[in-house]
Amino acid sequence: MSNNLAALFSSGTKAELRSLPPASSEVSLAQPLLLDWVRWMRRSLPDIALRVHVDVPQDLINQVASGLVDVAVMYAPQHRPGLKIDLLMDEKLVLVTTNPEARLMGSTDYVHVDWGPDFTLHHGMNFPDAAPDLLMDLGPLALNYILSAGGSGYFRMSVVQPHIEAGQLHLVPEAPQFSYPVYAVQSANADEVVLGPALAGLHSISNGNAEPA
Repeated sequence: MSNNLAALFSSGTKAELRSLPPASSEVSLAQPLLLDWVRWMRRSLPDIALRVHVDVPQDLINQVASGLVDVAVMYAPQHRPGLKIDLLMDEKLVLVTTNPEARLMGSTDYVHVDWGPDFTLHHGMNFPDAAPDLLMDLGPLALNYILSAGGSGYFRMSVVQPHIEAGQLHLVPEAPQFSYPVYAVQSANADEVVLGPALAGLHSISNGNAEPA
């Protein structure tokens, strides 16, 4: 398993809630993007009922394609007929460390996080001699480990920014940054009456043009 999971969103009126399939959240995307979106939905569209859970990309794509859920928020979605895929934001994966004196990656304290095949490819091109002895496939787990035990690793900028501002983490000077685009995937036959305003809110949250609550 890699961080390439996703977030599902299912909508309906409060009277229909029990008949709705669950909406799912990828652990790595749940904060802050999905959390902020749910907060925005509860404030701006209070008549829409929501459910959230975690699932793997292939299952999420299948559920969207079959109409079981309204939209999935995910990294590197699979393209297939009948799906509409929109770019929400192009996150940056940045190298951070708990040691303000660190330069590039240390051989003993670097935690390699599996951010998917594109990251693995470009990471290998930039650090061909890297041989980390600690690998994790879940970003939040790796971040919590580094914050508690010390070390360095690549993480989403939006997630580590508060820790940088608090002085807990530091950007490693001259370290390459890698793209981590996040997409909204919906069925081409989705109900735009409900989904349209919800996706508009999601885009606004992604672009920083709306307050979550």
